[in-house]
Amino acid sequence: MDNYDILRELDGIARSVRSSQPFYTAAEYVPETPDILNSNGRPVDVCWSCSFHGVMANNLIDQSKFELDLMKYIISASDLVNYLSCHDNERFLFVLGKNGNLFDDDAFLRMRFALIILMTSVSVPFITQGDEFGESREWGSEGQNTKEFPMQWDLLKNERNRSLFDTCKRLIELRKQREDVKEKTVNFIYEHYDNRVLVYARSDTLVVVTHFSSEEKNDYEINNFPQNGKWIDWLTNEEFQVDNNTLKTTLRPIDGKILVLQK
Repeated sequence: MDNYDILRELDGIARSVRSSQPFYTAAEYVPETPDILNSNGRPVDVCWSCSFHGVMANNLIDQSKFELDLMKYIISASDLVNYLSCHDNERFLFVLGKNGNLFDDDAFLRMRFALIILMTSVSVPFITQGDEFGESREWGSEGQNTKEFPMQWDLLKNERNRSLFDTCKRLIELRKQREDVKEKTVNFIYEHYDNRVLVYARSDTLVVVTHFSSEEKNDYEINNFPQNGKWIDWLTNEEFQVDNNTLKTTLRPIDGKILVLQK
């Protein structure tokens, strides 16, 4: 991968074979670097981002840690492939249990929250099969390429797993229906380190509120909202009123809101 001329040649050959079809080149270059990206005159469209998984895991497991600058980086960085789980690491739910002693409701709460950030960040979201409904089996370090992991469809009979699955479907619908989520722009309109709150706008009509604390906050005020009026949470259909560019709301533990302005 250090030979960019070869990568560019391979990319050109692949595109010429199926010239009538879209083609997207992703480099598994770890750690990620902008030097390899097409946007910087280099050979590939996107680069695999190992940072997203690590930063999300660190900040959801350790309540004493809030790496605000890193969180803003993984949300705003463009031309990357973001993931919570992939073939290079254990599933996110398994990591929460093993490294954070977080299981059941605590784990699923964080998994839902992590998916919200994954699907509303600037770069390309990648979901490993099974993550969408709460697969948590250990892959292990031996024989990863020969092990069989049949889909555990029976998990969908459980309320927690079905709820996560429905959330994931709704997040995919967001990306299909809203062009602003596919743009490479994001505006961080509010942040509070001590309260573990970060709010970012993907456009003037779509704002994401993230709350990394396990403590609920009532009557919490978030200013700098791009527009006044009625906003609705894409996932819960809750309605919120913004006046004087300020949202007053309850921040539930480890939760995210995707607010869409109603016109």
